[in-house]
Amino acid sequence: MTILGLLTVLFPHLVCLQIDQVARSGRSVRIRARTKTSQAACPYCGVISQRVHSSYERRVCDTAVSGQDTVLHLRVQRFRCGNHPCGNHHCGKRTFVEQVPGLTVRYGRHSV
Repeated sequence: MTILGLLTVLFPHLVCLQIDQVARSGRSVRIRARTKTSQAACPYCGVISQRVHSSYERRVCDTAVSGQDTVLHLRVQRFRCGNHPCGNHHCGKRTFVEQVPGLTVRYGRHSV
């Protein structure tokens, strides 16, 4: 079985991510990953943006594996909303952070 096949079986919610490292640290398994997306929809107005503002790492606790805590160090991107103030269409948010469907929610510290 390949690493991708093993990942699909054990962690199907992580398949959409680029896994950079898996390491054991004390009594936990640490997974370093990043998103592969190049665009995201603003959660406030729905406009798709490809303009990356920045990125940062968030830590998300996930399901335990073999009695060991699993911590996901996930690098996500912050996008600029493309809905500029013009006419009746205006979004009050300048930037927003992408969410990984089935894995993260806003301000969440645990996986879905």
